[in-house]
Amino acid sequence: MRPFVFSLPWKILLATISALLCMTVLQTSLGLMRMSEEFDQQQQVKRESARQQYLQQNTIIEQQLRVWLESFSDLVQLSQHPDFSVFIQHLAEQSANMQLHLNIEQIWLHNSDMQLLFNSGQQTPYFSPTLVQKVLKQQSPSTINLCVQSCVKQLSLPVLNASGEVAVMTVTTTLVDILSALHQSLNSDVALIRASKSATGKINRELISSSNPGLIKALLQKVSDLEADLALSEGLELHHNGQQYLISAFEMQSQGVYLTVVDNISDFVATNNGYRRQLLITSVFLFGGMVLLVYLIMRRISLRLKKLSQALPLLSQKQYAGFRQQSQFDASIWPDEVDLLRQAADELSIELEQLNHKVEQHTNELEKVAMYDLLTTLPNRNMLQYQLERMLSSQSTENKFLAVLFVDLDDFKRINDSLGHAQGDKLLKLVALRLKDCCGVNDLLCRFGGDEFVFVLPQQADADAPFRLASQVLQRIQQPLTIDQQNFVMTVSIGLTISMATPTDADDLIRQADLAMHEVKVNGGNGAQAYNLDMYQRVQQRVLLEQDLKEALLLNQFSLSFQPQMTIATGALYGFEALIRWRHPSRGMVPPDEFIPVLEQSRQIVPLGYWIIEQCMQQCLSLLHSGWHHFRIAINLSAEQFVDPELIPTLKRLLDKYELQGSYFELELTERTLVQSIDTMLNIMSQIKAMGIHFAIDDFGTGYSSLSYLKKMPMDCIKIDKSFLSGMLDNAADFQIIASTIAMVQKLQLQVVAEGVETREQLELLRQQGCDIAQGYLIARPIPQPELAGFLEEHFPKGIWRAQSL
Repeated sequence: MRPFVFSLPWKILLATISALLCMTVLQTSLGLMRMSEEFDQQQQVKRESARQQYLQQNTIIEQQLRVWLESFSDLVQLSQHPDFSVFIQHLAEQSANMQLHLNIEQIWLHNSDMQLLFNSGQQTPYFSPTLVQKVLKQQSPSTINLCVQSCVKQLSLPVLNASGEVAVMTVTTTLVDILSALHQSLNSDVALIRASKSATGKINRELISSSNPGLIKALLQKVSDLEADLALSEGLELHHNGQQYLISAFEMQSQGVYLTVVDNISDFVATNNGYRRQLLITSVFLFGGMVLLVYLIMRRISLRLKKLSQALPLLSQKQYAGFRQQSQFDASIWPDEVDLLRQAADELSIELEQLNHKVEQHTNELEKVAMYDLLTTLPNRNMLQYQLERMLSSQSTENKFLAVLFVDLDDFKRINDSLGHAQGDKLLKLVALRLKDCCGVNDLLCRFGGDEFVFVLPQQADADAPFRLASQVLQRIQQPLTIDQQNFVMTVSIGLTISMATPTDADDLIRQADLAMHEVKVNGGNGAQAYNLDMYQRVQQRVLLEQDLKEALLLNQFSLSFQPQMTIATGALYGFEALIRWRHPSRGMVPPDEFIPVLEQSRQIVPLGYWIIEQCMQQCLSLLHSGWHHFRIAINLSAEQFVDPELIPTLKRLLDKYELQGSYFELELTERTLVQSIDTMLNIMSQIKAMGIHFAIDDFGTGYSSLSYLKKMPMDCIKIDKSFLSGMLDNAADFQIIASTIAMVQKLQLQVVAEGVETREQLELLRQQGCDIAQGYLIARPIPQPELAGFLEEHFPKGIWRAQSL
């Protein structure tokens, strides 16, 4: 842009210099104007002062009358008399004093039926029955101004006797004192004027009372209807006998009656008019020249700024292209700051347009991320919380309820661990689509997280509707799912809960449905269960058990028992399985089936596992010192401890500490542990195997039995779960499973351990099938650690099972 020749500051400076030249000449004129303004302000203040003083005097009279009447009622103890007879008697006695000292003209007393109980004088027009009725209705004092031939104030006050009857005492007092006080304080003539409309529509004005009746009547004759309104709002100037008067009026409480204040302003008007005539011509010429100069300079600037300002609101409306089009104007010969401002505004609109586009794009993305699941496109947990709270707040209470279904895929972790998370994500998408097919029009389906989904059914009247939906979901999910030409059959666990008449928040409903779902999980999954209070109690017991478990290790409440294992073919002692036992200080011995599942899901399982390992190494050292050399101690290892980074360093440290060989120990892993990342498992097992430690698969056949990991992993032993042995004598299927498992494992050159051997018939069948090792109550029950040495001397003399020699 070209440099400025006449910039905006120079143009404004030129206009300012011209204005200052004119200001010198116009100073006197401005002074006169100030005088006129001050006069108007003084008159306005005086007018307002008259109004305030009238209101103040009026209020003072009201308060005096009200206080006196209330005090009079208390003095005669009206509230203790059953009727008004005594009160009327006292009222008649004191009416003369009231008229004398309080300027009261007349007194009335009416009962609640508007019957006159007392009247201090003759009938008068200064009485308003309407005010009495109003007081009876509202049970509070009220006043009104009445003007007939003169003006009086009527005050009506409710009074109450001991019987609860209400009456209204009414008094009137003249307003002459108010007018006199106003005349003296304002130094102006005051008057009360009544205005009424005649049958012809003409407004008649009647003078009721005045400090100067002659002047007031003469001025009233000159006031038209329109001028009367001006006198009420701003004040009216009138000429009379060569004098200038200012009339101010305001309406009193009595309808059609006005308080009028008249001031003589002749001297001020004459002085003011003289100065105005002297400077009028000069002021007109100078002012006209200044206006013309400023107008010529500022007109173009004003037009351009106006055009730009009219276009600016379009920016707030995000109409950026419209703003740039509407704000355009021709460049001036000498560019100034207005042109620069327009150019900057155009650039700003472009930047705002780009920024708004990015903000909208990012906002949509954030809303999607915050409220929707990116994988399944279903609403997420945040949206579930928001919608559920909204549904609960708007839920109808008449035979309506809200149901929540918590859906969790069974064994979904196996899919992720075996096939990878990519396949798992594809499976979740297909499951979400099938769940959508089950969702009703008004129902809400959300992905709660992981493989968990939540249905919300609002405004339900049919108690069976949630169960029908659960049944539909179970059937729909069980249909085969195909991913990359591979079929999957999935099942789900569903927990149900409903909101009853009692207030329930969203978190409680989700928690209840989650508890019911976990109850289904515990019972094997693939089902639906409604929430009940017993579930909550079981959770409470579980929490207490977890708290006790945290203290058990610190307080040395755990102990070990060792169950011997025997070589079936020779009857020789093979080894031991270390079993954890817990003696609670108040509950006694806690069954392992009760606390081990809780322990496996708590953080205590890892430190407890290291304690067990060290105790086993101490027991191993004790057996070696006692002369036992051919044995192996099996230690159960949890999945959490197996992947713990401290496992391998701890094993090395303890072996070195007790100077033991790893061959004396065997780590038992469940099949659930082995289905995790194959590469990770192999890496850990190879490092442990290098120490000489053996590996065994515990509870074989109850988990994800697969030959694939048996071939890949360096296993030494397979343990058949006792659930198969319990029915092998009576159930041909169980017998065939055991026989097939033994044959398969032996072909893999692994040893087979049969758990739960309790009868000689079972032992004999296992011997016939070539099973290697037996463990169970027939051989020995778990032996507490301090008793193990004595038990071995008695039942395994020279390392051979005593029952074998019999």
